[in-house]
Amino acid sequence: MAEPTGYEPERWRMLKDDIYAAQSAIRIGIENSQELLDEHEIKLGRTIRSNRLTAERMELEIEKMKAALKAIEKPSDLPNTKLVGRLWQ
Repeated sequence: MAEPTGYEPERWRMLKDDIYAAQSAIRIGIENSQELLDEHEIKLGRTIRSNRLTAERMELEIEKMKAALKAIEKPSDLPNTKLVGRLWQ
């Protein structure tokens, strides 16, 4: 997804439970997508252009999910970040 023109990163506050739920959902998505990719590889391979493009798209989606998961890791090593109640600030 392309970033809009003039995009500037923002720091948001979120409930810790919401972050954990998002992490869990992303991990499940990675696992399911990898299983689908493996099944695609076994059944269809990449010899036909459309099969190759499908596999490459699936790999890209998995990489995006991995990047998203990394982006919402616990920010304990980030400066100026503290846990206040159940919110990261």
